[in-house]
Amino acid sequence: MNDLELTKARTLSPDEAGPGGPGGAGGGNVPSSGRRASVQLSRGTARMQSQEDLLASANKSLADALAITLRIVQVSMFALLVLFALSGFQTVKEGQQAIRLLFGKIQASSLSPGLQVGWPYPIGELVKVGTGTEQIALNSEFWPRVDEKNQGKSIDSLSKEPKLNPDNDGSLLTADANLAHAQWAVKYRRSDTSAYAANILPSDEVRIVRAACARGIVRAVAQTNVEVLMKQSAGDMGIVAAAAKDIAQKQLNEMDAGIEIESFELTSVTPPMYVRDAFNNVQSASAKAQQVVSQANTDASLAYNRKAGEVVPTLIAQIDKYELAVVNNDEKAKTEILTTIDLLIEGKPVTVDGQLVQGKTSGEVARIISEAHQYTSEVVNRRRAELNSFQAKLGQYKSNPRVMLHREWMDALQSFLDRDSVQLLLVPPGTKTLELKINEDPLLAKRRNEETRRKENLKASELREQAQREAQFTTQPKSTMSQ
Repeated sequence: MNDLELTKARTLSPDEAGPGGPGGAGGGNVPSSGRRASVQLSRGTARMQSQEDLLASANKSLADALAITLRIVQVSMFALLVLFALSGFQTVKEGQQAIRLLFGKIQASSLSPGLQVGWPYPIGELVKVGTGTEQIALNSEFWPRVDEKNQGKSIDSLSKEPKLNPDNDGSLLTADANLAHAQWAVKYRRSDTSAYAANILPSDEVRIVRAACARGIVRAVAQTNVEVLMKQSAGDMGIVAAAAKDIAQKQLNEMDAGIEIESFELTSVTPPMYVRDAFNNVQSASAKAQQVVSQANTDASLAYNRKAGEVVPTLIAQIDKYELAVVNNDEKAKTEILTTIDLLIEGKPVTVDGQLVQGKTSGEVARIISEAHQYTSEVVNRRRAELNSFQAKLGQYKSNPRVMLHREWMDALQSFLDRDSVQLLLVPPGTKTLELKINEDPLLAKRRNEETRRKENLKASELREQAQREAQFTTQPKSTMSQ
């Protein structure tokens, strides 16, 4: 039917059809009482009505689609708004501190680990800063250049060429214009998170700390002699490392970096490789000299203790003063100094150079003093006993001289006969002349000789020991030592 479309036709009565209509005179033999239905085909009217219906249907579909899309957009925007608001909730880990910002201004600092609330970016921000200990090593800044194949080898394996290339080899200049090489280890932490976040970029942090530490090392070594630097123990906070730490920390504080240096250690130190062997020989000789001096001081202290104890230094000073007084022939000073020496030896309190000294005497001097006191006591007691005995005998002699003399004679005779060198011979009574040609008793002679030799050996041994003790404090004259 091509483009023809079916339209509704209404039913007409015979009167409405007219003469020319289907029910009229010229309409044929159709009965008048029956209903006639007819279909009219109209090309233009059908097309217009159909297009209006399609347009209405399309508009309705479009409106429904737009409504759904708007609802989806609204839900999405709400979800994004919620996510945007929740993005301000962040977790601060252990070993970190957070700073809450609002439009770039600090609202709170040093926020502890855990869930923290902040403004979403870009309105605000929650900046996290690690507070743990960080470590850097300055192994190449002041050390000769080492190839990759020689990394990790000992110092002795480094090149010993008599020159340094400033472009590649690092070194330090000491206060006495010597060169040295050193390696360092530094530990630091971010102590002030606000200052750190405001002034330090994380990408520049290590370079800033290394530069501050290197500056401190250069200045500290420049104030130290090479001998002092070489005596610093590896891994120890020596005076050089302490000075370098103070200088570096001061530099960081001036920058308001919020960084605190916890430790500053010297890990390796060596003189230039070309003179290292000679320098080590000097160091070895110096160490041996110090060992000898230390041993000498120890021996002197032991000798002091053996001789007189803790009063020896003061006693020696007083003896030197006494010798000076003897040279100057100052009798008054000699008397005063001898009195002071006697009091010091006896361990009594005495004022020396305006200070009260009461040292306890020990050792050989104390033994001699004790023996002297004991000898004095023995002599006094013995003389008192002799005096008492004499007075008693005097009284007996006055009362009965004959009895007293007889008893004294018997005592003397008995003492004489008790000697080892006396031999007793019994002679028959009435003998007027007796001639004996005999030797002394060999047993008594042998016993007497053994006792004599024992006493002589004991005396010789005591003399040798005394000579050895005196030789410990004997010094050569200056003229002999200079020769």
